[in-house]
Amino acid sequence: MNRMLALLLLLGTGYAQAEGLCAEGETVAFSCGVGSKSLSVCGLADDTLSYRFGTPERVELEITAPIHFSRTAYSGGGEGNLTFAAGRYKYVVYSSISNGDWLADGGRDKIERAGVYVVKDDKLLADIPCKSYSAEHFIRQLPAHEEEAFEYYR
Repeated sequence: MNRMLALLLLLGTGYAQAEGLCAEGETVAFSCGVGSKSLSVCGLADDTLSYRFGTPERVELEITAPIHFSRTAYSGGGEGNLTFAAGRYKYVVYSSISNGDWLADGGRDKIERAGVYVVKDDKLLADIPCKSYSAEHFIRQLPAHEEEAFEYYR
């Protein structure tokens, strides 16, 4: 697992083709490029998602689990998180939008963020931002589920 974490931390440079890692017939709940790799969250069944990290040729990490979704509201937006646990690690896929600076026309700029938090023993190890997108920037198309308490990692 430490080797995987080191690999994830090195992905801050470069841009990936945001090719989804979901198979035909799976629902894409989220997908983006991080460095030279991609991360995708794929819907498998009514209450199961799969977190995948790697390339279309080689998925390096896959965690399949029931839906663990939380969200919170921000000024002019909010954040949604999908959490996948593997031993002492959690991979928290996030997407958010919030108000930014005031614009000359009186409106507000919007700040969009998405990526994955890598957490070990409830301590944030890395915030790996998305660099490119194959579709929408936000978590979407989740089946009916119960929401969990939101945790802040930044």
